Amino acid sequence: MPAHASQQPALALSELEHRQVALAEHQQTMRACTACVAAGFIDAAWPVFRGHARHRILVVGQAPAVRRDELPLPYSGASGQQLRRWLSRAGFPDDALHQHCYLTSLTKCFPGSSPGGKGDRAPSAREVALCRPNLERELALVRPEVILALGRLAAVRFAENRPLAELVGHVFEHDGAAVIPLPHPSGVSRWLNDPANQALLDRALAALSRLREQLSL
Repeated sequence: MPAHASQQPALALSELEHRQVALAEHQQTMRACTACVAAGFIDAAWPVFRGHARHRILVVGQAPAVRRDELPLPYSGASGQQLRRWLSRAGFPDDALHQHCYLTSLTKCFPGSSPGGKGDRAPSAREVALCRPNLERELALVRPEVILALGRLAAVRFAENRPLAELVGHVFEHDGAAVIPLPHPSGVSRWLNDPANQALLDRALAALSRLREQLSL
């Protein structure tokens, strides 16, 4: 009997496994990207993102915070703590953000501090355009069922070009995914100082809770 006759045939990769292999390759490509450096927007590229193709929720902000570690964890600072509190209000377990969500942003690198020194600089339209193919590929491979869009820049990318107060509290659709705009969880934002906006956040989290129940998330 030939030596290979008793060997079991290799198991075919599942559709999810194929997507994860492609996503891992794309993540390597993003880590090597220096487009915004070459364009003169930032001094160094330090892409930050995290997740697996199995994740059904995709969280997208405008840009990551300043990178402090060699292997940074997105939303591990004050913004992440606030976001975890919001998810808890929607009925998610405490570890849901980092265990069950794909974490990314419109641009993958820290854009620098704002000119006034308070908070981070918002990425320009050109920077968002340069990084758009990266996000499009992530969306195509993860295929999220729910997109949490943090802040106006992310919200208008996935919903409509309207003020944040006209987006938060509503559910939109993007390529089959339910889009829930949320205010940015940064402590620098003063948007939630308005009680009316607090009520909009309550509506948004209630909608997220209903989606969680419907999708058994």
